[in-house]
Amino acid sequence: MSPRTLGCSLTGFAVIAAVFRWLGWRVPVFKIPFLGNGTVGWIVVGVLLMAGLWLLWRGPREWQFSPLTLKQLQRFRSIRRGYFSFLLLVALAGVASMDNLLVGKRALLVSYEGKLYAPFVTGVLPGEAFGLDYKSETDYRELQKKFRKENKGNWLVMPPVPFAASLDAPQVTAQLEEREGLMYEMGSREPFSGPAYSMFKEPETQKRQEIIYRKGIRSGEMRGWDAKGDQIEKGTYVQGKLENYVDFSNGGAAELVGATMPEWWTLVYPPSAPSWHQKHFLGTNSSGGDVLAILFGGWQQAIIAAVLFVSIVFVAGVVIGGTLGYFGGLYDLIGQRLVEIWSVLPFLFIVMIVSSIISPTLVVLVGILAIFGWVGTTTYLRTATYREKERDYVAAAKLQGASTARILFHHVLPNVVAILVTLAPFEMAGVITSLAALDFLGFGLPPDYPSWGRLLQEGTENFNYPWIVSSAFVAMVSVLVLVTFVGEAVREAFDPKKFTTYE
Repeated sequence: MSPRTLGCSLTGFAVIAAVFRWLGWRVPVFKIPFLGNGTVGWIVVGVLLMAGLWLLWRGPREWQFSPLTLKQLQRFRSIRRGYFSFLLLVALAGVASMDNLLVGKRALLVSYEGKLYAPFVTGVLPGEAFGLDYKSETDYRELQKKFRKENKGNWLVMPPVPFAASLDAPQVTAQLEEREGLMYEMGSREPFSGPAYSMFKEPETQKRQEIIYRKGIRSGEMRGWDAKGDQIEKGTYVQGKLENYVDFSNGGAAELVGATMPEWWTLVYPPSAPSWHQKHFLGTNSSGGDVLAILFGGWQQAIIAAVLFVSIVFVAGVVIGGTLGYFGGLYDLIGQRLVEIWSVLPFLFIVMIVSSIISPTLVVLVGILAIFGWVGTTTYLRTATYREKERDYVAAAKLQGASTARILFHHVLPNVVAILVTLAPFEMAGVITSLAALDFLGFGLPPDYPSWGRLLQEGTENFNYPWIVSSAFVAMVSVLVLVTFVGEAVREAFDPKKFTTYE
């Protein structure tokens, strides 16, 4: 991709993203800058717009890489473990950018009475817009069931994972089936034990009967209601036989057989195990949220946090470390003492204080991490600048009258950028681990944010639900391993000893 093409792409992306945000449309990919915070999103859009315009007006016509850089890039591609890990991370980031096209509780398309709607883009649509009797946001999962039952030509398409990453804990029910005289949960091999209920045909929300099962046999209390919700019968089953039966309606209960749906259901309390039928592919957590949706949202948060953290830390490291190393003297002496004092401040205590005062958002937490994370990058940049400023090309630039800013950013920085490239993957791994650790300890994001650390905390509290901790552990370890492989490959590819000859 040429610089001009990249400039057009950045400019177009920034303009379209700003227009969609102004219209209130949440279009996947174009809403990426605003996933973390609205203010930060506008700043990101502004930066992308300026970068695109600069590439169009002042940028080079072709990319010009030095022979050394080309060798380093070729070396990186030859390290297959790191290169394929990089491609896989890019693919995973692309999946995360699809957002509610893949994961979300809002329908992608709704066809109702000849009209098409796109709720995942336009946002909240009231239930009355689709003939429902409430004005709050439509429950599209229930609407889909309603459309299928009515069979009037209305239809809707849900995302592959029809659950939101946060604040979405729907009631999970499972249908029962009878096999060889015993009751089983659909798809299960073990006889069912627990309460089961049947429903009226009209209204669909009213229970008809509730019976207790033990190992697939009716064994326990039975209760029955009429269509108004009044109890009209009760009894007790002993090994499948009804005893102590009382009909409060003088035979009215027997007349409701034709008004009752034949299916029996049971309520599955969270955490529920993975179920393909319920579309909880990795099960639910203790609050009823879909684990896969939470992992998806946590991955989005991790990407946003990593990009923000690395950007802040590298800008601070380049400015502070570069100036300390270049000017030296008393400025460097005082600066180093301040850096040493700052580096010993208790990070965890400050996070605890902030969490007790306010409810920290992702941007706030990343800002706190960056305030303490710039020290290491600054130290590396200071040392590298000290070395580079003694080179002959810096002396030649000074003799030609180049300004300090030009020497730093046009001569010294390009020669120390390899340090930033090699540090970036490990900084990303560090911030992902730190956020997960803070959430695990309870000092991180609020409960309405999807979090890998909170999933780990829930899973380790009760190992009776292994799908929670195992899902979070596998996701986190997989990402960290991929990032580490990329970091090792970058570090080896940009190692100056492989391309430098000392005389």
